[in-house]
Amino acid sequence: MRTSVPCPNCQKAITLDDFEDFSSPFTMKCPYCKAKLKETKVTPFLLIGLIAIIPLFIYLTEILISLLSRVIPVIEKTPSFIVFIGLLYPLYALYERVNGLIMFNKGNLHLKKRQ
Repeated sequence: MRTSVPCPNCQKAITLDDFEDFSSPFTMKCPYCKAKLKETKVTPFLLIGLIAIIPLFIYLTEILISLLSRVIPVIEKTPSFIVFIGLLYPLYALYERVNGLIMFNKGNLHLKKRQ
């Protein structure tokens, strides 16, 4: 397991902590030189995984709403997104953490082309 990845622009080490601070894999910037970065090796596979995990999250949210509506009837009228964020966010955070670790350990960082 790697502890750092060199920035393709300034060659300074980008650590896992720096990687976790990125808001998304599409808005990565070097914390030192602010160069825009992209990852091309594992991102397509992670996007395919995202397409598979979204229906699972929707299904789990609906199951949770149906189970909890027996105990708390008002939850049936609560938007699914609020129920998901309120109750299944730890599962989503774990999913994002695994994605970040895969991208950090298996991915290749490149500079984004200037437009």
